[in-house]
Amino acid sequence: LCRIVHRWRKRQIEHKEFEGDTCIRIVFILKTDILPKDAKKENKSVYRVIKFGTIDRNGFIGTYEEIQRGLIPPKKRMNLDDPGLYSTSCNMKYSEAEYALNMFMRHYPKPFIAKGETEGSCGPCQLTSEREKRSDTHVDWWIYEDTEPQIYFSEVSNSE
Repeated sequence: LCRIVHRWRKRQIEHKEFEGDTCIRIVFILKTDILPKDAKKENKSVYRVIKFGTIDRNGFIGTYEEIQRGLIPPKKRMNLDDPGLYSTSCNMKYSEAEYALNMFMRHYPKPFIAKGETEGSCGPCQLTSEREKRSDTHVDWWIYEDTEPQIYFSEVSNSE
């Protein structure tokens, strides 16, 4: 198998497995317990680090898909039951996004911070501290495949 692509759809997880030129599409209905019960379709004002220099749909893929595409290395202890693995990371505080940006600058040529909203029609979100012991403003956003979250974001020129 060459690669596996994992995408969220409204209540489905889709795996595409490629064997040579043959694509096998497997669709699973999401287990109700994988998405946190407190995740809501709501608009939160957030910052997102855009890693590749352009605000487009690819700038909003989740961690698991980044791993599957070979964009980031696999986590050493990857828990496939952790809903945060399948989310797109954002922060409510600029300073926290700036910290992430400083780390990404070592590995990506043109990262920058964009500000926008977790548009509810694009998928549910949750403040990560609502389900994990942490004190930051990290937000997990489970973005549906056929949505365009990038239209709700614009580049931040400096601290706002």
